[in-house]
Amino acid sequence: MSGASPAWIGVDVSDGHVHLWVHDPRGDVLAQADGPVADLPAEAGFVAALTDLLSPYLSDHQRLPVIVAGLPALPAHSLRPVPALPVDGLLSLDADDPRLDLRAVPGLKQASPPQMMQGPETAIAGYLQALPEFDGVICTLDAQSIWSHISAREVVSFQTFMTPEMALQLGGAAPLSQAVAGTTLIEETFDTAVNDIMARPQSFGTALAEISAQAALEGTSPDAGWSRLMGALIGLELAGSRPYWLGREVVILSDSPLSALYARALKAQGVLAQEVSRRVHLRAGLQICAEASVN
Repeated sequence: MSGASPAWIGVDVSDGHVHLWVHDPRGDVLAQADGPVADLPAEAGFVAALTDLLSPYLSDHQRLPVIVAGLPALPAHSLRPVPALPVDGLLSLDADDPRLDLRAVPGLKQASPPQMMQGPETAIAGYLQALPEFDGVICTLDAQSIWSHISAREVVSFQTFMTPEMALQLGGAAPLSQAVAGTTLIEETFDTAVNDIMARPQSFGTALAEISAQAALEGTSPDAGWSRLMGALIGLELAGSRPYWLGREVVILSDSPLSALYARALKAQGVLAQEVSRRVHLRAGLQICAEASVN
């Protein structure tokens, strides 16, 4: 870190990791750091783990504002109901460390169907700062995928899918683990799987069973198995999220390698989705929060 004193720290919690940016008073980044985060059951436990990661940047002579997006275990009543601006104010949190002025970005909630969003709203805010007139759908993609309908600078409604987590769990356990151990996309296999499941979502379960059976009986490659698995999963999601993406402008806000697969699947449906960085726009969203709250 340079000799300049930090003015505030922005923190992104997503997909089992923490990324933090140490900012000077002008908003320039002095330092960055990454670290894993365990699935801690309580806010207090997370704060303790976060303090360890922050400690190199804290001073006994300064109470430093720390703004966290995606803080786990926030009480449901602290989330803001949609329709709502993506970010609008911060929650002050108790921290035992006197060097910390800890604040959280409250996520969003939806009553029907019941949904929660914690973290992606900050990235959406950063994206809308650059394109305030955007009217369409933003798909934020990390451990979950969330489709958000955006209009008049607000999140109007949203729908969450567990597709990335399902891919991880299905690919890591028998009977599929050996059959889907590839990493190279076979485009034709992926495209066929997307189209088959979108046409017949009820065949999803048996399509999964066929992947391991085909590998055993016909010797299909792990790349083919992985391509079929991802095609089936994303095809099922697109079938369920059709009311969001059909006939609308779509942005995929993600740094995941799955982003390209979503874009490819949408293109086959006639939707040219734009892929943009989630992390870049999440930091911009944290900057919005800091400018509104940090003196």
